[in-house]
Amino acid sequence: MNKAAILHIPASEMAYYENKDELHLQLQSAHNDLADVTVLVGEVSGNNNDSWRYESFFMQKTFATRYHDYWEVTLKLNKNEAQYVFKVTDTYGNVGLYDAQRLCEATEENANSPHGFIIENRDMRQVTQIPDWVTKTVWYQIQIDRFANGNDNLAKLSENEDNTTQILGGDLTGILSKLDYLQNLGINGIVLSSIFEGDGPFKLTTNDFYSIDSQFGNKDLFKMLVSNLHRRNMKVVLKMNLAYLSDNSRQWREILEEGQHAKYVDWFNIKGFPPKYSQDPHNKNIVRANYKFSELNPHYPTLNLKNPEVQTYLIQAIKYWVEHFEIDGLILDHADKLSREFVHLLNRNLKKMKSDFYLVGKSELSNTSVVQLGDFDAMTDDALGNLLLNFARDKKIAASEFKYQLSRQMLAQNTKLSRVTLRTLDDLTSSRILTRCRENKALMRSLLTFMYLLKGSPAITYGTELGLSGHDFPSNLAGMDWNQEDQDDKMMRFIKVLNNFRLQNYKILSEGSFEWGQISDSYDYVSFIRRKDKRRLFALFNFGYNGIKFVLPKHAKLILGQNIVDEKSEIGQYGFVILEA
Repeated sequence: MNKAAILHIPASEMAYYENKDELHLQLQSAHNDLADVTVLVGEVSGNNNDSWRYESFFMQKTFATRYHDYWEVTLKLNKNEAQYVFKVTDTYGNVGLYDAQRLCEATEENANSPHGFIIENRDMRQVTQIPDWVTKTVWYQIQIDRFANGNDNLAKLSENEDNTTQILGGDLTGILSKLDYLQNLGINGIVLSSIFEGDGPFKLTTNDFYSIDSQFGNKDLFKMLVSNLHRRNMKVVLKMNLAYLSDNSRQWREILEEGQHAKYVDWFNIKGFPPKYSQDPHNKNIVRANYKFSELNPHYPTLNLKNPEVQTYLIQAIKYWVEHFEIDGLILDHADKLSREFVHLLNRNLKKMKSDFYLVGKSELSNTSVVQLGDFDAMTDDALGNLLLNFARDKKIAASEFKYQLSRQMLAQNTKLSRVTLRTLDDLTSSRILTRCRENKALMRSLLTFMYLLKGSPAITYGTELGLSGHDFPSNLAGMDWNQEDQDDKMMRFIKVLNNFRLQNYKILSEGSFEWGQISDSYDYVSFIRRKDKRRLFALFNFGYNGIKFVLPKHAKLILGQNIVDEKSEIGQYGFVILEA
């Protein structure tokens, strides 16, 4: 028995309350080391003189990485306060007890004197509340300027003009005019790029968090949009960047005018006066300044989020949009640059106003480290696309390694929070998924389907249904082509089917277990089962060059598929089948 590999951490992703009466537990062990794990649950009363009375619960091996296995169980708690101990049996039949202090032999003496992990009193149990409506939502990410113009057709991108400065004319009226289109597509949630007064067509910087940029419309129009979305049972989430303000903001302008005596001087991280910057004469990509700024751009002075005045300003501004416009959520860019103290304070204030508010972080770093602090409801999943492409497109990793790495990603978050993870294969700042698939639409459809089958809330970027492509920002932000003759009808139909599949099966896909099936390093196929209660969905994906045979079980129903050769019961390259058995 590899004792060093056995690990359980209480009050973490390895032990959390689904609700006041259910405790989810996870145990780590060395890969293929243990044959059986049970958890013993009893009162906090055992000693050397008394027999410790307990109940046994079987733990299921749910995931494996290259080096570790993970065992899980959800306990139905019927005691107010209790303790638990793990009983582990290795492949040679050796039995041990693992508690809060030790891993020891499973003797009667040790079993009667456990130092168990404590289950708190019911009233003391900390239950993380998640917005359940998110599990029923399929998202559509909109760059407002590039989506739809309410008065005229969108302008066309000029080959000679910088895409970062060219305005195409998309606005809130345009989005209002396309709600039927979005609903028909199977969308019931939209993510809007920044609507706030700012610079450039995309408002990457904000001048005023209380104002809507006139390029897009006004507050009455936005209120009408939100109201119409809610009447259709659709949700709206705004994107914001709280890490910095624009140097056109009134706060920064006052500092430039009044210097170190300005009211807002402590709102920023300024090391000298007057604030100034300069470019390196030898390298235009290097900028030096006597103040902190973001994204290599001196026009983005970084906010001092430790300043209570800054915290109050931002929180009050966000509360304004919740109170007066009833937005359903926020995605905060550069989440890793926001202090834990600030995010925690923000989320607490928002939940008081709207208990099911959806607060999401987006970070260039690990998509799990920040959310595990309990400050965000979820993070955007930006790692899934890279992993899928490494396996399916580039063949950089084998199917078994893909399995291990995806399992590790899934394990990094507790299963409760993973239900509301915002999953996407591209977004408003990345290359388009079709471009990342090297314009191979069959591969793109296969990867999208794979994503839709995972826990979390799936999101596509505007124009995915039309087959829009484009490399990194801002090349990824082409204007929508509303000319039906130019649209990809096959892709449009597929996205509709995929969205409706997700909405019809959200329960099993958001809450059901995930179990790996057969995989092949030789043929590059993977399979898995999603299971909840008596329902089972079986999925098989072929990312290899050759066709693979499959047998349709007698009572199985084909729900969705691609590149299926019926005569041969074969799935071609980038083909897949989803069966209900």
